[in-house]
Order: sequence, then structure tokens, then C-alpha cells
Amino acid sequence: MMRLEGRAPAKLNLTLEVLGRRADGYHEVASVMHTLSLCDTLTLELPPPESFDPARGAIHIIEPSDSPPLREAIPTDSRNLVWQAVARFVALTPSPSPTLWERGDARQRFWSAEASASAACGSGASALHIPLSRVGGEGDTGGEGNPSWRATLLKRIPSQAGLGGGSSDAACALRLLNHWAARYERALPDDALYALARALGADVAFFLKGGCALATGRGEQLHPLPTLPPFWWVLAKPYGVGVPTGWAYTQLGRGAVSPNARADHTERLMRLLPTIRTPRDLAPLLHNDFDAPILQAIPALAELRTLLEQGSALRVILCGSGAAQAALCESEDHAKALANTLRTHGYWTAVTRNE
Repeated sequence: MMRLEGRAPAKLNLTLEVLGRRADGYHEVASVMHTLSLCDTLTLELPPPESFDPARGAIHIIEPSDSPPLREAIPTDSRNLVWQAVARFVALTPSPSPTLWERGDARQRFWSAEASASAACGSGASALHIPLSRVGGEGDTGGEGNPSWRATLLKRIPSQAGLGGGSSDAACALRLLNHWAARYERALPDDALYALARALGADVAFFLKGGCALATGRGEQLHPLPTLPPFWWVLAKPYGVGVPTGWAYTQLGRGAVSPNARADHTERLMRLLPTIRTPRDLAPLLHNDFDAPILQAIPALAELRTLLEQGSALRVILCGSGAAQAALCESEDHAKALANTLRTHGYWTAVTRNE
């Protein structure tokens, strides 16, 4: 087994504007995103190609010993994006040993995608369809002994928080898989790896490179931007409160996107980004369209917002569509003091920097 380890950082939407519903049913968005120092740690244990069976995997989730449970509703079977990343990556690499995959229909399906790999990578998410319901479940080893591969996730990023933890884990898995594949001269080129990430989700594509980027379209059109100086943030959310993304979009009630729709907050931040030197420069430029409707719909988040503002945060915004919130602080000492106050009130909290 080859053992590989990587960091999977959280992200923050410095701006997030939802411009309207597109003809394809998705929403047109504009957002400036930035990675954070808060991260999960992913360890993959991968066999040589000739014995790699993506249908027989195992995902184990662990948490810091000083943290209450963060892993509510995080699946460890083929619903997990790390599992999907493994399955789809293997589907796009040449088959090392056809006899291994001819033993069962479910396994053959992984390699049947090989013939259309080039087309799939060129046409985005819709072409990269693999029947993941056939690749196993929690603890499933395909009835053939021990797992072929293993993933261990040290989770520091809570789920349904708007911080992109699951997407970042998947992007980290793709990077590690490509390192593994390079050893056997099977690495995917950058454009194919990006197409695969985009097929898994718009945020997955962002996390492949991280840093700071403008995201437009459904969020999959990415344009690199200069990173900010390192500022201190406090992230916080109530335990047991999550915000499903689909539900959050319904709270906005957006109609069809207009051809003349403008993302004024995002454009302003992009224009001023090179001039930002201090957290006070950044504070008035932060914006999230989900703030008002989500806080109105979930009183527990409104109560947390009050505490954050009472803690002298320079600005507080929702992380993505929630449920976490991000408070921009003057300094590390300010951030630590605010986080300690929130812990005494029973909230999950983390002190972090943009990076």
C-alpha cells in the first residue's frame, strides 16, 4: 500500500451574489472565494494498479479529541465525495489488468467509461456519469476480504456549514490520486483532472488550486485572483444546525436571471482587492445574499449573529449558504478572545486565517 496524506482547507465566500435562475435550473452566481487555514487531513492508502479495486473501499472518519462531534450526517460509503473521487478517477485511467475487472458487472462499469474518457473530460459534469449506487456501501468490501483502498479523514470542518469541507476533501483526494498515478505513469493531465473535479462539484474544482478566485456561472467558471494578506477570522455555528443548499436557495426566491444582471458587490471587491492592506479595508466589502433570508428563517443563527457583533467583530457574514458564520477580527488576540466567549455559550468555533 502507498500511503499519501494531504490538507483539505475550508473556504470562505468573501462575496456571494445569486443573480437568478438559469434555463437549466441552476442559479447564476458571482462570488470571490478564498481558502482558509482551517483544514481536514486526508490520508489515502492505495494499492498498486493491478490490485486496485475501487468498488472495495473503506472510509474512516475521526475527530480532534478536544472537539464535540462534527460528523453528523457524513456518509462513509459511495455517497461520500472522497469515494466518488476515487471511483471516477480510476474510471478515467487505463485498466491495468482487465481480468480483475471482468469478474463482476459492477467493476466492469468503472472501466467501461475509459472509451469515452476524452469526451467526458471535454464536456463537463453531464458526461462523467458513473453509477455510484453500484460501487459499494459503508463497510462493504465487495465480499472479497479486506478493502482494496482506505481513506482516513481527520474532520475539523463541520458539515452543512457552507465551508466546503466535503468538496475540499474530494479535491485533496484527486491530488493524492494523481500523485499515486504518476508513480505508475498513469497521471491525468491538468485539464482532465480539472474536468473531473468540476464533474464532482463546482467547489471541488476551486479547491484543486485554492487561494483566491472569482467564481461565476454555476460556480464552475473560475478566474484566479491575488490572495489577501492574512487576516484573522472566527468561524462559529450552533451544534446540530445545518443548512441544506437547496433549501437555502428556495429562501432567496430568485426568478429568471436577467441578461443585464450585475454583481455589484463582487465587482467592487475585485476592483479594490489590490488595495486591501488591513482587515478594516476588507470589512465593508464583504457581502452574502443569503444573510438576510437565512438568519430570518433560523432564529438560532440570528442569536449567534448578535453574539458575534457584540464581540466587536469588524464584519460578520454567513459562510456560503450557512450554517457557519465568519467574523472578521482586528487581530489574533481579538479572534481568540471572541472564540473563547462563544465556546462558553456552547457553540462550535474555530480561529482561522485566510491563506
